[in-house]
Parts: sequence; structure tokens; C-alpha cells
Amino acid sequence: MQVAFVTPFLPWPADTGGKLRSFYLAAGLAESATVDLFTFSHSVAQTAASDPGPLGALCRTVDITTLALEPRAMRPMAQLTSELPRSVRYFQTPQSLHDVRHKLTRGYDLVVCDEIVVSPYMWDIAGLEHTPRLINRQKIDHLHYAEMAASRDLGMEKGLDWLEARRLRRFEEAEMPRFQSVVVCSQEDRQSAALQVAGNGAPIEVIVNGADTGFFQPTRTPDPHPTILLLGTMHYYPNIDAVMHYVQTMHDALRAAIPNLHVLIVGHRPPAEIEALGNLPGITVTGSVPDIRPYMARSWIQIVPLRLGGGTRLKIVESMAAGLPVLSTSVGAQGLGATDGHELMLADAPADFVRKAVTLLSNEDLRATMAVTARRFVEANYAWQSLGQRFAEFCQTTAARGRVRVPQLARR
Repeated sequence: MQVAFVTPFLPWPADTGGKLRSFYLAAGLAESATVDLFTFSHSVAQTAASDPGPLGALCRTVDITTLALEPRAMRPMAQLTSELPRSVRYFQTPQSLHDVRHKLTRGYDLVVCDEIVVSPYMWDIAGLEHTPRLINRQKIDHLHYAEMAASRDLGMEKGLDWLEARRLRRFEEAEMPRFQSVVVCSQEDRQSAALQVAGNGAPIEVIVNGADTGFFQPTRTPDPHPTILLLGTMHYYPNIDAVMHYVQTMHDALRAAIPNLHVLIVGHRPPAEIEALGNLPGITVTGSVPDIRPYMARSWIQIVPLRLGGGTRLKIVESMAAGLPVLSTSVGAQGLGATDGHELMLADAPADFVRKAVTLLSNEDLRATMAVTARRFVEANYAWQSLGQRFAEFCQTTAARGRVRVPQLARR
């Protein structure tokens, strides 16, 4: 089977949740299929510096298209006047659409769209009119922007996010019925996707985010003082909101209960408001790190005070694999199927979150028991090795259903 796999970012280095998912799904597919990976960068220098890493050996080709975006195209005024969602415009130009569609005419048994923002590359391709298309939804995009808009203070960013959510909803409603199969991260996302493909009856497979259980091992070298970890891509708005929510509503109470508490905030490209938290007593902001495992090993627990977002959290599953106990909000643990008090702890109200954090930090036996239970849970349900194989099998099934008629829906 020959597959074109189109993704918005080169999924290497796999240093964000989205890249990790794309990498392991593509790698799993490449075990049993010939995969050509098509992806994008936003400058000639970025393209030249791109390293496909293991994907260079796993895939037949890794093709990177440089996007020459007009600077004015992403300005606020352009966002107000264009009907196309800005997150879609960010990954296309007329030239890139022409070039990638032309490359796809070489012929494939299946085309995989990794995120809906690159779905315009799937269509109007000579010779592929009847080739099955599969879409991988890393999140339900319009719900993501609606959540961000609802959480922001009144201002331009709030208005732009509401507008983006509205445009994405229309875009998704137009695009999703054209796909023959759908992959999502959680049962909650499955319900949303099912409404969008109800007209064509496309099968939907839930393939959760996982962890590389060989890479993440339960190696523990805990700090002598109680240490908690806040982990994630720190320029991602839901993570910014989570960190600020913790600091503003929980940190002082937790330090009052545990005066020698140390907080590690670890993740890529923290904005100024996150960087500034490093000036507070007991808080260290690391920025990007080459390997998160030493920070997992030295921490006593990971906390996930997320209030926004969809899908499933790779950082939770990876911490479980690494033997690091997790305390999360219900939103943070959405879609995991883990049980409060067994594989992890759950709390939503700040006072409850602090109380459970104190319980975990004060009870070494509880942490040790939870770590063992969580590791077994990940091995049974969330190992990328088996999830990648499931994805490959679903792709094979989609391709095996044969040639299809791709609906040519009117664009809005």
C-alpha cells in the first residue's frame, strides 16, 4: 500500500504533543506501508535546517514545502475580511496548493490528512478523484478556539478567537463529509466528529495519545524536597492558562501547607508572563529542555491544572509511563479512562486540588502504589507501539474498501 501523509509541521523533533502524535502514527503506518510524508515550513532557512530524523529512514520521501506567506495575510484586518479560517490560511498559499497537489498526482492507495488545516491539499487532484482519504483529528478545532475565546478577557484576541471558531465550524462542516474515514483522540472528540460526517457514514476510530514505554521508564531520582512538575508546550494557550490558574489560585495555599515546596515549569517557548514566574519563591522556569525525563525523575508529582482543550494529554500518559504520579483536573484527564484514586488523582476546584496535592506529597507509599498502577495501565492501553499498529490497520481497512467518489462540496 502506498500512502501520502500530509501534515502541517514536520513531526521531528517530536517536541510537542501534536508532533509526537503525528510521528508515532506515521511511524506505525510506515511499518507496513510505503509512506511519502508531505509537510511545510515557513521560511527557506527553516526548510534548510529541517532534519527528518528517524522519519528519513521510515518514509520513502520526506517532502518539505516552504510557504511564502504574504505578511499582510495574517494581520488582524485580513483576519476580519477573509472567510477562510486563519489557522487554515497559515498553512497554504496558491503556490503551495498547486505544488503539493501536483506531487500527489503520482498516485496513492490512500491519502492521510493529519489535521484539518491541511485538508485543502486533499482535493482537485487529477488521478486521485476516487482515492480514499482519511483524516486524523488531533482536536476538534472550532471547539478549541471557542474555549479559548470564552476564557479570554474582553479584547481583540477574544474577538478574533470567536471569529476563528465560527469560521472553523463552517469549514469543518464543509470538509469533513468528504473524508472516508476519521481518526480522533477521545470518545468526546468522536461524538463531535460523528455529527460532522453523519451524512456519509464514515467510520470513526478512536486512537488515543500514547507513550513510548521503552523511552519512558519508571526511573526515580526524587529531589530531597517536595517537587512538583508543570509540563507542556508553554506557548500553547491552554497551557499558559493552566499555569497561571495554578499560580493565581493554588500556589500560595500549597506553599503554606508545604513551605519547602519547589515547582518546576518545563516546556518550550514560555511567554513573558510565564518567564516572570521564575522570580517567585520556589518556582523555576526552565524553558525548552533537551530531555524531559530527568525532570520527571526528580519530581514527586506532576500537576495538570488544565481548564481548556480536547483530545488526550500526552504529558499525563508519559508521566504515568515514567512512574510519576499525576494530579489533574477532569478536563486535563479527559478521554483517558483512568480512575480517580487509582491510576491518578482528579480535582477541579482549587481547594480540592491543593488538598489532594498535599495528600500525594505527604504520602510516599501512596505515590509508589499509584506509580505502579499507572505504569501497568499505560502498558495495557497507551503504548505507542500498539497504537501505531492499530492506526496502520485502520488505514489498510480504509484503502481496502476500494475506490470511492469524493464529494465535491460547495466551499463557503
